[in-house]
Amino acid sequence: MSQTPAAGKNSAQIRAAEILVALLLSLFWIGVQWLPLKGVPQKAEDAPGFDAHIYVAMAESPATFTMAPFGYRIGVPFLAQALPIPLETAFKALCAIGLLLTLFLAYFFFLELGFSHLLSLLGVSFLGAAPQIPIYLQNYFLVDPLALAAVVGLLVLVERGKATGATAFLLLIASLCKESAFYVVPVLYLRLSEGRLVDLKAARRTLLVCLPAIAAALILRFGWADDAPLFPYLSPLAIAQRPWFGSAEVYRDLWKYSFAYLSVLALINAASASWRDFTRRYAPYLALVLIQLLVATDTRRLLFFGFPVIIPLALAEFQRIREALPGWFPLLTSGLVFCYLFLPDRPLVALGLIILARVLEERRGRR
Repeated sequence: MSQTPAAGKNSAQIRAAEILVALLLSLFWIGVQWLPLKGVPQKAEDAPGFDAHIYVAMAESPATFTMAPFGYRIGVPFLAQALPIPLETAFKALCAIGLLLTLFLAYFFFLELGFSHLLSLLGVSFLGAAPQIPIYLQNYFLVDPLALAAVVGLLVLVERGKATGATAFLLLIASLCKESAFYVVPVLYLRLSEGRLVDLKAARRTLLVCLPAIAAALILRFGWADDAPLFPYLSPLAIAQRPWFGSAEVYRDLWKYSFAYLSVLALINAASASWRDFTRRYAPYLALVLIQLLVATDTRRLLFFGFPVIIPLALAEFQRIREALPGWFPLLTSGLVFCYLFLPDRPLVALGLIILARVLEERRGRR
């Protein structure tokens, strides 16, 4: 039966309403995370860490190279100095916009992976409630929020099978914000090759998409900052000096910043038949995110870049519960969300609920 114009209009209105809900939910989480913050710095001199001073210096003198690797990330400082508002306000606005876009575009990313509107909103909530959000809002001079927003937008295009000029342009913008954008390249290649490790046609298409970003990176490193070290990061061999190498308290902190029990759900579902292709496609991306921990000092912020792998694989468990236990879905989901928000350091409670769900599924399957 063909769809009537009225039905088509109604469907479009429902879709627009769902998108509006996703946008409002994203705004809600930014507000919830921002409003309780105290002591937010008004100037770079008051900001924690060293990064803020470098990025402000870059914005004040765009033609001067500061120091690697910060000096290569020209995107956010360039936008900040281009805005007709005070520099601190510009950085704050770009941070808020970057985080808002990250949450909003994540909704479309989850939809592209096949999740329903409700589960996609749940994924946005997991992301919006992450403990990294207040870190960015308190130190809004960082480039990560806008870089991650561009990365998520890029992943949406990748999941749609797009290898176009728009994909190349977005990769260029993302790479100018932070070099972590290149972690998307293996995902793009494996998406175009349909999982084949060797595919010359997919390799050529991937290379064409990457050329503008690669050219910009080479110019920045060898044409502008020719006296900077080739590897301006910490030595990966000095593992004992890494911030995550320490007491049990440190590892509990890393657990919290790895999306708590969602990372366990992701590990459980990574090998499932329905998500095997996704795992193969995104395994290089997650591996690169984790390898960063060997050469950087702020592991908490870096772990946030793993959400495009961890949250979808965790949502697969919620999808499983919804399909196998529709009557239990509201109660179990509410309990698991409560654990994520208020008991991130007590994984046994959440895992107990997951085990209960699996037992109930098994009993139902025997009937």
